[in-house]
Amino acid sequence: MANKSWVGEKLTAVDLIELFVSKSYFHSHYKKFFSKVSNYPDLADWLEGSPDAPSDVDIWGEEKGSYHFKDLERFMEEHDRKMKMKKVKGNKSNKGEGGSKKAGNKKKKQVNN
Repeated sequence: MANKSWVGEKLTAVDLIELFVSKSYFHSHYKKFFSKVSNYPDLADWLEGSPDAPSDVDIWGEEKGSYHFKDLERFMEEHDRKMKMKKVKGNKSNKGEGGSKKAGNKKKKQVNN
């Protein structure tokens, strides 16, 4: 092993997971969060070290030496909350402009009668 190359059988993803974390921790943390990363393109760019990725401050709200699963959970919760608020605001402004189709139809029927 003088050249520092692996001489054993090829390791699978499961082998690597079992070497570094328990199965329960993998499912409660790694799988739980990292399976959702593709839903957050800015976060994915940051994790991959993309040259046009947002800064630490843009993603995490602060710059730290290392980030933890709590940071990831907080990021996802805050991002999801902001998206829900945008949806709610969007729906309110659409209703305020002309109301629903049903309300508009009722008004037409009342005017025509």
